[in-house]
Amino acid sequence: MCKRFVLLKHENKGDFHVDFLLDCGSDRLLTWQINDKFLANFLTCGEKFFDFTKSSNHTNNTVYSNCQRIFDHRLKYFDFSGDLGEYRGYVTRLEYGIWELSELTGSRLAIKTVGTRLADNLLISRLWLFVPLGEMTMDIKAEKPDQLMQQLPPPGNGKWVVSCSFLC
Repeated sequence: MCKRFVLLKHENKGDFHVDFLLDCGSDRLLTWQINDKFLANFLTCGEKFFDFTKSSNHTNNTVYSNCQRIFDHRLKYFDFSGDLGEYRGYVTRLEYGIWELSELTGSRLAIKTVGTRLADNLLISRLWLFVPLGEMTMDIKAEKPDQLMQQLPPPGNGKWVVSCSFLC
């Protein structure tokens, strides 16, 4: 069962972060905010133009970073680009596509995405691994993506570590 995902660049007051949103079949999108500039720049400019030698948080074609699970976004943000209004900044869609669940065990969420980067219309496949930091214990045995909303820790429940690998 495949669902949609989108990467959004959110700029506000001269700074930016990247939001990673997953459609799990409900009226909300699971959302992780990636503030780490190394990974955010990596996702913004893509692997073709990125210099991996500039940071120690990578191995081969994988980048590691901290991120945060934030409030679930409304479905309208899947297709949204533009001014958010009320001085909340500007959103640009970087990439969109489909995802499938690879693993959901313990505190690990692994998904594979196949998406189109809007800047150059390239098809990109990635493997994402999200793991909550801290001593959260979770006994997750979900087999369907639509069960993620109920079984992942709620928004604001600590920091996460994310890794992003390009699949050739």
